[in-house]
Amino acid sequence: MHNFGVMLKSYLPDIDYTKRFVESFKKYATEPIPLYVVVPDSDVKAFEEIVGETGEVLPESLWSDHLVDYRIHGNAPGYINQEIIKLAFADKGLLANYLCADSEAVFIRPFSSRDFMVDANTPYTFVTEDHELQVDPIYYTRFGKSRELSLIALREYLDLPVTPFETCHNMAVFSQNVLTSLREYMKAQDLTYADLMEICPYEFSWYNFWLEKHRTIPRVTREPIFEMIHMSHQHLSYALKGIGLQDLARGYAGVVVNSGHSRDQGVLDFETDFADTLAQNLGYGQIAVAIVEKALQRAPRVRKILKV
Repeated sequence: MHNFGVMLKSYLPDIDYTKRFVESFKKYATEPIPLYVVVPDSDVKAFEEIVGETGEVLPESLWSDHLVDYRIHGNAPGYINQEIIKLAFADKGLLANYLCADSEAVFIRPFSSRDFMVDANTPYTFVTEDHELQVDPIYYTRFGKSRELSLIALREYLDLPVTPFETCHNMAVFSQNVLTSLREYMKAQDLTYADLMEICPYEFSWYNFWLEKHRTIPRVTREPIFEMIHMSHQHLSYALKGIGLQDLARGYAGVVVNSGHSRDQGVLDFETDFADTLAQNLGYGQIAVAIVEKALQRAPRVRKILKV
């Protein structure tokens, strides 16, 4: 068993994203790091062609006993199953600690296991309080409020203080020791992974809160080292500031651009020209009018900020 590796859960519609991820993995990994890609059985051959000798492709049927064929909290079975597999991957004993990677992720600078591990046996616990998302009215209305309620429910279930709490959205390292402890609890309580998702459909928070509760391993925290771009307006704000990949790499090892707002545009990169992207949908004239209207609506505030 390797001390550290990467586990990527994907499926055929995301194969182009996975190809990009594998290319960045090969380009920037500074040491041999095992890579496992888990996909539906019918997709294995297609993914083996793009992963090649860089990693190993595994069929998700290896975890078939845990998977569901129904929606949980409004989430489709495929979404729930990828969460379950991230937690259940530890059961196979392939990696003692593994980075749970998303297909949309891209490494943007050289990296090694030292970016993710405190020492040979202890991974960093990547957490944040999400203050910047709590103050974003668009994100909070669409996703943040319901997410917060789910996480509070999980903390109450685990008898943890409701606030403050720290967790992450993705790209975290899971310890087999922590998940073995969780699995033993599940057996004692006659719970399945699907039951966990019914309680709270956030696999990373299950891991983070369980570790916070039981301290199975040393809990050495640090901020996420992958930047997560959740929505298009957040992506656009980077573009308006002129922040490029070289700038982003000063703070992060990689970036994840959520494909939920960009699938109809193909595989979206961090440095996509958003002026052109918006113009394709709105037209430059409409963009200009919208900017002027918004400036007029907030003119007093703008003048105060600028001290005009």
